[in-house]
Amino acid sequence: MRLSFTLVLYVLLAACSNQAAPAGSAVPPRDERNAVLGEAGVDVPGSGKFVLVNIPSFELIAFENGNPILRSRVVVGRRATPTPEMTTAIVAVKFNPSWTPTPEMMRREGARFMPPGPRNPLGRVLFELDNDQLIFMHDTNDRSYFDKASRAFSHGCIRVEKARELAAWVLGTARPEIDEAIAAGTTRRLPLAAAIPVRLAYRTRFPDASGRLVDYPDVYGHGALAEAGGDHHDPEKCSGAL
Repeated sequence: MRLSFTLVLYVLLAACSNQAAPAGSAVPPRDERNAVLGEAGVDVPGSGKFVLVNIPSFELIAFENGNPILRSRVVVGRRATPTPEMTTAIVAVKFNPSWTPTPEMMRREGARFMPPGPRNPLGRVLFELDNDQLIFMHDTNDRSYFDKASRAFSHGCIRVEKARELAAWVLGTARPEIDEAIAAGTTRRLPLAAAIPVRLAYRTRFPDASGRLVDYPDVYGHGALAEAGGDHHDPEKCSGAL
């Protein structure tokens, strides 16, 4: 498989959202939109690639040069095993990963090692994040959770609905090449020449695709700090992908 690192934007801007904006609603200019994000306590870089995950809205947004390129639903950690807020970076993409559950998951849930394949809980694509809490983003073999309004079901890691599209954007290639790498069936890790910054944020007031601030449920019970943009640091580590 050839993986070109010359940027090919496969994902159209019209597909940036899981749902179309209401009729008659205009998408605000970049400066206005990013000002609203600033109100929510998130600064979007004006150049380069940047990924934002907002936990209460169960959403990932990929930005390039300050513009949203891709929006995807995500599944985050449940209240007992929350996804932590952090500033990190994507350092590598792995195709057809295997899955090794933690000793705690083996003991409590009877989980076992899973080789790469369609039954693997990590799905077919994994995004390695630079952190010491075992947090990463990944595909999934069970897509039913993306249809739910509230999507706090994982052990702390982040399942991405549009994982293949995100991989194409991260690697600067086209979706068919991602599909080809997956179809090969072999595990392959591709380190990035330059890490892509990632922010995992917890904001209950957060702009939707049209730029309008929306109130989302306080899924972890952080209270007023979640609306004001205060940071929350949780000692829990991601204990697995399910």
